[in-house]
Amino acid sequence: MGEENLQGRGLRFHLSEDHNRLQAEYLPEGPTIPIDFAWLKHALDAQRAETGFFIFEHASGDLKKRYNAATGPFVLDIGERRDGDFSVSLSPDRMFATLKLSPAYGGTPVPIETILDTLTAMHIVSGVKLDRIETAISSGRETDNLVIAEGRPPVNGENAQLLSLIPEAGERGSEESDDETVDYRNISEIISVKAGTPVMRRIPLTCGVPGEDVTGEPLIAEDGLDLVFATDLSGVNSDPADPDLLIAAIGGMPVLVKDGVMIEPVIKVKNVDLSTGNLRFDGSVEVAGDVKEGMELNVAGDVVVKGVVEAATIKCEGNVTVQGGVIGHGFEVTSSEHPAEHAIIRAHGNVSALFVENAIVESSADIEIKELAMKSELIASGQISLGEKGSNKGHLIGGSCRAGKKVQAIVAGSRASVATRIEAGIEPLVSERLSEVQHLIDAKEKELEETEKDLGYCREHPERFNAERSRQLEQDYQELQSGLAELFGQKKRLQKKLTPDPDASIDVERNIFYGVTVKIGDRQLIVEDDQFGGSFRIVDEELVFISAT
Repeated sequence: MGEENLQGRGLRFHLSEDHNRLQAEYLPEGPTIPIDFAWLKHALDAQRAETGFFIFEHASGDLKKRYNAATGPFVLDIGERRDGDFSVSLSPDRMFATLKLSPAYGGTPVPIETILDTLTAMHIVSGVKLDRIETAISSGRETDNLVIAEGRPPVNGENAQLLSLIPEAGERGSEESDDETVDYRNISEIISVKAGTPVMRRIPLTCGVPGEDVTGEPLIAEDGLDLVFATDLSGVNSDPADPDLLIAAIGGMPVLVKDGVMIEPVIKVKNVDLSTGNLRFDGSVEVAGDVKEGMELNVAGDVVVKGVVEAATIKCEGNVTVQGGVIGHGFEVTSSEHPAEHAIIRAHGNVSALFVENAIVESSADIEIKELAMKSELIASGQISLGEKGSNKGHLIGGSCRAGKKVQAIVAGSRASVATRIEAGIEPLVSERLSEVQHLIDAKEKELEETEKDLGYCREHPERFNAERSRQLEQDYQELQSGLAELFGQKKRLQKKLTPDPDASIDVERNIFYGVTVKIGDRQLIVEDDQFGGSFRIVDEELVFISAT
């Protein structure tokens, strides 16, 4: 090994007599030829590759200095045989064990069994990374602070949580229309939910997961803290299928409280104006003041207005009570289109008000006006009453009044002979609904006809349609037939309601003035002379007036 002179420099490399050291020997053979680091590096790299010995850190520098200054022979140790070595360290918390590994240089590598025996002696038995140890040994490289055993830290459980599902209110701000005008009416911070709406979710606690350190010592984990719904929450119930879910039992405004949500069935506001915006609420609304012009209430419960309703709109699934009046701007009830500034009340329940003027009032039940209805349109499926019997108030002047059962007023018309129309005996909303149903029937029949054509073509030419398209056409055809059958059923039921109520009547306690038109069922009568109070009824299929005197 390197016994020959290197390029005539008199320098050779060989092993010591005990074969544990690598030596450089210089025997002068003539003029000394200086050597540089590049030459030495190449030479030492070759020795390292050939012997596998560890080359000392300063070997090249020492050899260059000694060689270039030599005046005679010398021998210099430049490397040695080294066996592999290692050490294992344990972290203070015993959660990690690390390996420091020195590879073998011409000597014996560290056996993996020796490392494992050391781990056992140190009581490191958990989380040992055998693959990392094997990779470190096979790499033949220096390894420092390699994690070869890792404990499993404990994981504490999560606390139970109550997560609100209440939708957030929209930000207060302006809404711009296409012409860049701003409508502040359609902005409201009041949130409402319908019955059955999920309002809060309970996320249960989780249990802690114990851990252990690398010595196998268990590490305790704590369970999360529990949290349950309060027991005195009103307006909500637990979902029968999911006890961790609160749902609204009624429509209304959800309010967050400690450990839960409550539903307020009634909200109270001072006025309905630009400060509140239009109100859409799934409970009931109580207005201490007025509903201002241009505003709108859309309410699933009842509405109570302690002031007046100006040229506004109220749509209500329950009852509407206006302790003041309902006042719209002037318009002709008989016109086909009403201006945006008129007053409208539409309710599924009863409607009562002190007076109405220039307004449209519709009820699927009864209407009660305590003092006056002027130039308004009153429509009720039940009865309409104006004023209490024996009262001096209860005037119906101008406009129209249509009730499914009965109309009762103190005075009908006026001395000025203002055109006033009163009808009873047929539900006034039925004809409108019947017209809507007939329109739907016409549209369905046309759609069915087109589908039937497509289906017939499909059956004649099955090769032109895939199976999915054929199934869809069959399904559409069946659904259209079913939908038409339901609509015809609705039409039949509505037509039955057009039969006049035999007990229908129009009762006027005091005065009936010229210009009043009275209609019961399909019979009509125009009052041609002022009359004292009496009752209009159907007798022997004729509309007759029965005087109270």
